[in-house]
Amino acid sequence: TLGVPDLARGDKLHHKFGLIDDKIVITGSHNWSRAANHQNDEALVIINNPTVAAHFDREFQYLYRTAKLGLPETIKNRIEQDRKNCSQSVTIKSERLINLNTATKEELDSLPGISGKLAEKIIAAQQQKPFTSLEDLDRVSGIGQGKINKLQGKVSW
Repeated sequence: TLGVPDLARGDKLHHKFGLIDDKIVITGSHNWSRAANHQNDEALVIINNPTVAAHFDREFQYLYRTAKLGLPETIKNRIEQDRKNCSQSVTIKSERLINLNTATKEELDSLPGISGKLAEKIIAAQQQKPFTSLEDLDRVSGIGQGKINKLQGKVSW
């Protein structure tokens, strides 16, 4: 789950610990980041003590129980603003998949490597037996693995 701790105004959460089980705790100044692993001078302590682990577990349970779960409104608003900015600056071409079992000759002609007689052969094959996968196209004379690969992501069945 994702959430934000419910802290008193002005308080900050700077906990860095991991509960391994009911007796092992990992804690210290280590931020659990790439920089901490490879650049910073960090302290990491592994404690094997059920009493200490119980204290850390109690703190975690309290923080989780009182947290506001879900994305904070500020993050939701930032995501929405980014979506708006992105849609204004980028035009995404929406491609509709061509259904091999219902496609017209014109729709098939629009596919890479398919035109004319080959489109007619696909229509004849779809009428004999419906396509259940892209690989079913190999039963159509004139379609090999190369053409099948080009149709990946462009057709459905």
